[in-house]
Amino acid sequence: MNGPVRLAVDLGTTHTVATVRRGDEPPRTLLFDGSPLLASGVFVDAVGTIHTGRDAQRLAAGEPQRFEPHPKRHIDDGAVLLGDRELPVAQLLAASLRRVAGEAALAGVHPAGATVLTCPADWGTPRRDLLRAAADAAGLGPVRLLDEPIAAATYCVRVLGQQVPPGGALAVFDFGGGTLDVAVVRNEPAGAGRAGGLRVLATGGLDDLGGLDVDNALVAHLGQLVATRDQQLWARLDRPVTAADRRDRHAFWAEVRAAKEMLSRTSVAPVTVPGRDDPMHLTREELDRIAGPLVDRAVDETRRVLQLAGVAPTDLAGLLLVGGASRMPLVASRLHARLGVAASVPEQPELPVAYGALHHDPATSGPAPSTATPYAAPSTGAAPTSPGPYGQPGPYGQQPARAYPPTAGPAADGPAGPAGPADLPAGRPRRRVGRWVAAVAAAVVLTLVGAVGLTNGRLLDRMLGRDDGTGDSSGTGLLGGFLGGDPAVGAGLTPTHEVTLPAATIASTVTVAGDLAVYASVRVGATTVTAVPAGGGDPVWNVDLDVEPTEVVLTAVGGLLVVDAADSATDAGDDIRVVLDAADGAVKWKRSWETFTDVVYVGTDVVVEIRDGIFDNAVARVDLTTGEQRWRREAPDDDLLIIDAERIRPVSVWTDGATVPDGAGLLPAAEHALADNRHAAADRVVELNEGSGRGVVLDVGNGRPVSDGDLPLDHDRWTVYDGLAIGKLSDDASPGRAVLAAYDLDGFTKKWEVPFAGADTIERVKACGPRLVCVAVEGTAYRTVAVRTTDGAEAWKRTTDSGVDANWYAGPDALVFGDQTFDTVDDFALLAFDGTEVVPAGDHGSAAATGAGRAAVVSIRVDLTTSTAVPQVAVWDTATGRRSAAVDVGADLETAGVQRVVLGGDTVAVVTADHQVRVLTVPADLG
Repeated sequence: MNGPVRLAVDLGTTHTVATVRRGDEPPRTLLFDGSPLLASGVFVDAVGTIHTGRDAQRLAAGEPQRFEPHPKRHIDDGAVLLGDRELPVAQLLAASLRRVAGEAALAGVHPAGATVLTCPADWGTPRRDLLRAAADAAGLGPVRLLDEPIAAATYCVRVLGQQVPPGGALAVFDFGGGTLDVAVVRNEPAGAGRAGGLRVLATGGLDDLGGLDVDNALVAHLGQLVATRDQQLWARLDRPVTAADRRDRHAFWAEVRAAKEMLSRTSVAPVTVPGRDDPMHLTREELDRIAGPLVDRAVDETRRVLQLAGVAPTDLAGLLLVGGASRMPLVASRLHARLGVAASVPEQPELPVAYGALHHDPATSGPAPSTATPYAAPSTGAAPTSPGPYGQPGPYGQQPARAYPPTAGPAADGPAGPAGPADLPAGRPRRRVGRWVAAVAAAVVLTLVGAVGLTNGRLLDRMLGRDDGTGDSSGTGLLGGFLGGDPAVGAGLTPTHEVTLPAATIASTVTVAGDLAVYASVRVGATTVTAVPAGGGDPVWNVDLDVEPTEVVLTAVGGLLVVDAADSATDAGDDIRVVLDAADGAVKWKRSWETFTDVVYVGTDVVVEIRDGIFDNAVARVDLTTGEQRWRREAPDDDLLIIDAERIRPVSVWTDGATVPDGAGLLPAAEHALADNRHAAADRVVELNEGSGRGVVLDVGNGRPVSDGDLPLDHDRWTVYDGLAIGKLSDDASPGRAVLAAYDLDGFTKKWEVPFAGADTIERVKACGPRLVCVAVEGTAYRTVAVRTTDGAEAWKRTTDSGVDANWYAGPDALVFGDQTFDTVDDFALLAFDGTEVVPAGDHGSAAATGAGRAAVVSIRVDLTTSTAVPQVAVWDTATGRRSAAVDVGADLETAGVQRVVLGGDTVAVVTADHQVRVLTVPADLG
């Protein structure tokens, strides 16, 4: 096809969209039954007539066996049985395309020989040929095929006006009804006989994840609520028997889907349940909680594709979200939080692929000056003028894409919502305890709004004691009673240092190193590190370092202090490591640590995993006193780096909290403060090559293999503990079923395996006690299962709200168990190793640091005299549930929220967002 394009069709899994151009008129979408979205499903009646769109959906309510909602998913199946008829897949696809061709003709556009169809970038020749055959059967004649991410990127450049420099890249996140597709598209510069333009660098996606899966999870959630009131009604909706039952089930699903879409604009949406007079209500919070694990899978896949492309998230020129499921604000907010990149979401995200296909010029596929009104970001206040209904998208006219996440609170007239990911810096995401504390306060507000049923402004008065419900402002305040006055078992923490860092401080942190508390203050051009006696007294030493990071972390290793400076402005933006002598602050060495990840500390050495690109990966041992490598082992040639996957694991061992084996290795604390009651063998680490399914035990002394064998585990869901490599079997080893398996370290002989149900997925594998490993499972119910390392038998299990976020940290006698979305464990419980509760889950605050059978917990106190929320810290004994009295560590949550807490022995060190350092001593009566 060489002539001008008059019709562009995005034949989607769930919906089909078509745009037309007639003469010099602006492009517009075709309408099908008054909507720009044509349902892609087809229905075949008893006489063989094929129905499409809404007609097909309506007919399916009576005879669902004659309906195929997603023909595109059967592209490799050849034919599909509908009722008593077997139809070729090409015929099903042609039915929707024929409907498009007919509507185009009615609009005065004759598409034959002037049509472009979009298809996934990873489709090979057989699939593309089948799509061409379907188009020919539909009367479209010869068509040109265009990769969907190229079409979306073209829309981003030509319609939205996104600037992509030569060599720059865009990420396209296509979250449709049935599938997720992710691609990285580069603007290739022309030259040396090479045509420039948009080229796909890498693709990926999940065929089993889409908006329908979110709908399914919401239906299951609401179904549980329906069943508690009317078991028979839910049985009828869940397992319909009659035609009326099927119609009601269809209506219920439609209600849930409509509520989900409404929640992209509001905080609460009604859901009418057939057979009930009063509607149910679905909240944004429920949607986020239920959809969160699914969205997390999508985010992880995006990170993987970026890694495959060799493009850092912060190097992207843009991140475009398309597909109907992208409309959920949670999608953009999670991508922003995890990648550090703000996404652009068109008002009607189903349309950009079709519009981009119409704008795409095959002769010059790269960016070109746009003749459309340029995109204006919302912050400029400039919105393009809409050319009229069903012109360029927006909803039905060209409108600016939204940069998520929005910062609006639950209602327009209520208090502002918490600071969310929108206030993160543009670089890589940084997780803050202070952000969590703000979120807790907001969550309490939202919870009480639902429970008390007051307007937000009135409720805030009630919470802060300004109004007892009658207008009298002398009340004690709901929030004060809810969060304040934590019943203390022991005395409060005793302050030993209160330091205000200089006003010019950009970033700050703190740690505990033996009997010293050490804090760092970043200013323009330098970082100052100061050590003070933990029990009080004058500074022991003070040193200035020539690094200016966006974030600084301090770690005590033996007699050394490791300073990690992220994105140092004085070092071309690299991550830099500086090592100091902890006794006097003398600088040992400084070097780039951009590609290094600490695995285990052995004396004053560290074993690191080196991630230098996609294929250039290695494991090495580094002398922390000199910065020199003692040995280095390159990764096998066929091992591909996946973001967040861990190729190297320490051989962790249980310790009783009092006795540490001689020469044992030290494990890095998670988020620099959360630590398990485990150490590591000093002589071995394990390497996993997921590409070949092989494992290797390495000698830490020289890096040489000790033993090897088959180890078919997932890179990101495995651990080495109690003499076993334990993890989720890879998809190749166990397709379609999640299986936990354990292998010994002497040749990797399988010792046991635990299969889960087909709907279950394993999200986390981690030790949780002596001879116990725990597994977070997502499925029909979220649960954490404790398995004995000796034989794989179940020791206990606990249901949770989310299998993705459930996490745990083991002390000598008990677990801190709860939800870890960011760098704290929220709504935590204290569990004995048999799974029983020492302290039930509740609003205790957030466990921000653990170690030696203790947990430092951040909570909130409301000062009723000033109506301010004040951050507090207490220390809990994890074995008994005894806790110290909470003490204030900041003046105001909004400006002085807790940024980092570190627990070491009897010392707690805290730094707040306004750069106040506090060092406190744990009371003796805590135990």
